[in-house]
Amino acid sequence: MIITTDNYQEALKTDKILILDFATKACVPCVILKAILEEIESENENITIGTVYIEDNQDIAIKFGIMSVPSMVIIKDGKLIKKISGLKEKSYIEKILKKL
Repeated sequence: MIITTDNYQEALKTDKILILDFATKACVPCVILKAILEEIESENENITIGTVYIEDNQDIAIKFGIMSVPSMVIIKDGKLIKKISGLKEKSYIEKILKKL
């Protein structure tokens, strides 16, 4: 799902764990991370991935203090749980999610 300023508040209302994937459309590591996150989402019914393209939605990036891409924020029950910068391996992300 693509997260924009228009649907951001609605996306936060999910009862699932929400991972916001901050990216730009021209960022190769962002494309790799998006594929990893989509795989994690397909394997876990309690996780939703939302991609925020910062060139179109700078206000959301500013809200979370995103300074570089790729970056992720993990949100549970509408609250920020963890912020992660950089491309990470699937196993690293899964280890964090298992703690939730």
